[in-house]
Amino acid sequence: MTEEDQYHLNNIANYISEIESYVQGMDLHDFEEEEEVRVTVMENLQHIGQASSLLSEDFSSQFTDVDYHVLDTFKAAKFNNAWEQGYQQIWGVITNDLPQFRDLIMTESERADIPEDDDLMDD
Repeated sequence: MTEEDQYHLNNIANYISEIESYVQGMDLHDFEEEEEVRVTVMENLQHIGQASSLLSEDFSSQFTDVDYHVLDTFKAAKFNNAWEQGYQQIWGVITNDLPQFRDLIMTESERADIPEDDDLMDD
């Protein structure tokens, strides 16, 4: 994994953590009532999409457990009527998909940092 890929993965994980901190203790009804939170969540989803689109093809093809296409589609997330009508869908992404993505990304990041057997022999 390149340093640049690691940087983008860290950013994705940080954006997910930021979303989780904004919605902590909320339920769907609370989320529907909090426009400022919804706008912030959408902005962070866009950042996640942008960061995922910057991951190298080499990395994406090597670490296939993460659906980068789904992450990439977040960059087109807009806070508009289409999304406003889909609070339940967005809430599902926040509560179900993002934690899974974060865990997968962290797993991939950790897996990429495991030294090869040849590296261990150099010690």
